[in-house]
Parts: sequence; structure tokens; C-alpha cells
Amino acid sequence: MTTNIKFEEKLNELKEQGIDWAFANGLIMIKKPTEEEAKNNIINITHVPFSLYPSKMNRKLFNEASELAKDYNLLVHNISKDYDFLQNTLKDVFDDFTQMLLNIQRKVVKEGIKQKISLGIFRSDYMFHNKIEGEEERIYQVELNTISSSLAVVSNRVFNLHKYLIGRNDLKENGYELSNHPINESDKEISDSIALAHRLYNKENSVVLMITQEGERNIYDQKGLEFQLWTNHGIKLIRRTMKEINERGKVDEANSSILVVDGIEISVAYYRAGYTPNDYTSSGGDEWKARLLVERSLAIKCPTIAHHLVGVKKVQQVLAQPGVLERFIKDKDSLERVKRSFTGLYSLSKEDIDMTIVKKAIESPQNYVMKPQREGGGNNIYNDQVAVALKSMSPEELSSYILMDKIMSKSFKTHVVRDRQLLEIEGLYELGIYSVFISNGHDEDIVLNKQAGILLRTKTANSDEVGVAAGFGLLDSPILE
Repeated sequence: MTTNIKFEEKLNELKEQGIDWAFANGLIMIKKPTEEEAKNNIINITHVPFSLYPSKMNRKLFNEASELAKDYNLLVHNISKDYDFLQNTLKDVFDDFTQMLLNIQRKVVKEGIKQKISLGIFRSDYMFHNKIEGEEERIYQVELNTISSSLAVVSNRVFNLHKYLIGRNDLKENGYELSNHPINESDKEISDSIALAHRLYNKENSVVLMITQEGERNIYDQKGLEFQLWTNHGIKLIRRTMKEINERGKVDEANSSILVVDGIEISVAYYRAGYTPNDYTSSGGDEWKARLLVERSLAIKCPTIAHHLVGVKKVQQVLAQPGVLERFIKDKDSLERVKRSFTGLYSLSKEDIDMTIVKKAIESPQNYVMKPQREGGGNNIYNDQVAVALKSMSPEELSSYILMDKIMSKSFKTHVVRDRQLLEIEGLYELGIYSVFISNGHDEDIVLNKQAGILLRTKTANSDEVGVAAGFGLLDSPILE
């Protein structure tokens, strides 16, 4: 945004207020340790990187993204019930990780799924496309996250930080009207959905299990949900890694296949790990054993193995093919909304690769992105490397990616705070819409289906990735116009 002299003079004061507020209100994370710090087990806390003020956003497109939340919830749910579609769509994906997930689904379906209730905590991410001057701006979906949709707690905090800075410093005169700043209760909505699933499990003395990564730096985002579960609902949450679950967990087949970890019955198994091959590194396959153990149990899964598989990029690409989406969305208005959110998505599988599109991508790689099947930031291929990859990868390697039209957004100037430093950047943002969904597995099976909050991440315009935990992006909030 254009800043006037009076506002420029406030920037350092705003920075100091923002840093103090962040530390006092849990907008924090563990700083990546140096080699020396790691060796001596030294932990340093820093504030989550944040924008100093909200970024302007088209109100109509924001509302459009929000309205899609319930549509995508139903889409994920309907696809997850179609075992054959998932297995057939993903069977030729040349990716060991995806094939292991498929194998777990095959096993639990053959044995009989023990728990019909499912909890989905999803996040659909969008970018604003306006490549051609004068062309109508629109939103396109970047990806749909069906496992470990993180940052809901710290996102709520950055919204509250901006509300504080706007009100405390009379920034209304600078164009920051609080009535145009959305309410974001992502932390409450997500913890409430976990609490509802726990109540549906309905077993006294059971607890929620959060499945975590070792050395988690984003722990305070996770802890915020733990504290809300206890404060607002009186529900206990325990944290265990997948390796710990394999070592100390069991399914009690004599007692309805309940999941027991360290002698405690688990009501809800909530994954904040397990979305990347990096979470399955034991030579003995301990983590895969844990994943199968949980899936075989009576615990309510978030996500189920089927929900996880719906988030594989190949599914996103197949849904964009003519006639496929109509299998899963019957409502005409919902169907049109979802279709409109799709950008160009192309198969790189050897069975149906489109060589015309591949040729275009090699000639103009800056207009395309190669995305791997799995979730987690930092794995996409951009710009000239797209052409290199398309020319050098084997057919099997290519099948572990999809090709996507690159979404072109206009950059904007903004001020951000990272590691206590005030920086002016040319930025781009990505809008995430959280949603929560609970099915009881019966014919009239929808217990909960709602939008559950907002995540806005801003990155420098010359950066391809936007992950905050991965170190690429920072937290922001929108001011609607």
C-alpha cells in the first residue's frame, strides 16, 4: 500500500508494539537452532513472522472463497466413500509414499472399518489471478489440504494483533476500518470440532491424541488447541509421535478394537504429522505400523486414510477432467462454484500424459508449476527447472507429479516483521479457508459442515513457496474493500 509520511513515522513504533504483543499472546514459534544450539539442546523462542498491518483484498473474491468451504467438505466426503475411484485413480502414481497409503486403505477396507464416524479439518488455499491488465481478477485453488491443516491458532493471533494495532494507533485514517477486518475464530472452530468428535465417541476417561513430529517448531500453534480443548470443554489431549505410538500403543480387539496408548483409551486421533515421507523414516517401518494400527482402531481419525488420499494432487488433477466432478457434486450451484475455482491441471502419468501441454511447458516453463502428490511445502518445481524436469525425468518419475498452470498475482508493497527486523517487501499472498466436517457414517450422515476460519500468508514476490513453518512466508490478515 502507499504509505503517507505520518504513517511511515509510526512504523517503528508499530513494530515494537507488534513484537511485544506477539510474545505476550502466543504468536510464537521455536527458532530453527544452529548446529551448536542443537548439540547443546538449546531452544530459542521467536515471534512468528507477521505483516505490520492487514493487506487489501477484494471482498467479493474473499466471500467466494469462504462460500466454497462447505462445497469442498462435501466433495472430500463423497470421494472418500468411493473406494474404487481412489484406488483406480492413484494406482499408477509412481510414488512409494502414496502406494503405502493405498495399501493401508486396502487392508482396513478388507478387514472392515471399525469406526464409521470421521472428522475432517481441511484447508483450501487460493491465489488471486490477474495476469492480464484490465482482466477481471478471480481466485483459483492452489491445493486442498486434508491432513495436518496447521496455523489455525497463530492465524487467529495475527488477526487479533492487527485489530489491536489498528485500534491502539488510530489507523482508521490510514484506510484500516475495523468493520472491514474479518472476524477469525479458526482456533475455536477447530478445537470445537475436535471436542464434538470426542463427545460422539462418548467413552468416559478417553482422551484426544495429537500425533506429532519429533522436534516440532510450531508447537505453540498446536498447544493452543490443547489448551482450548481443556479450558472450553474439559477434554484432555496427549501428544505422541508415530514412533511412540508403535512402541506403546495397541488395539484391544477383545474390547471393540479400542486404541490404547500408554494405558489410555483414545477417542480422536488427530494427525499433525504423517503427511510427508520424512515422517516415515525408521528402517523397521515403525511409523507405517503406527499408521496402520490407528487406522484399524475404533478411534475417530482426523483424517481417515481415505480423506488423506483425497488430498493427493493426482485426485485434484483428475477432478478437473470433463464429467468427473459431476460424479461427486449433484447440486448445480455448488458444482459451478467448484469448477470455477479450478485452474489448468494436467496429468504427467505415462498412461494419459498430454504431450501438447508438456511441449508448451518446456517452451514457457514460467507459466507452469510441477507439484508432487504429497502435501507439505518446499517440494514444488518452478520456472526453468520445470523444463529441466520435464526433459530429464523418466516416465515413472514424472507420474509422481502433476502439472498446473501458474497462478499470476499482482504484487503489492507492505511492511513485515521477521526476527524483530522491520522490512519493506514486494509481496504476494495466498488465502486459506479452514473448514470442519463430521460424518457419522449413516445414511443421513452429516453432523457438521462449516467454514472454520481464515489463514492469510504473504511471501516476497520473488519467492515461489509460502509455507510459514518451512520459512518461506509470514502471517497476514485481509482488509476487505
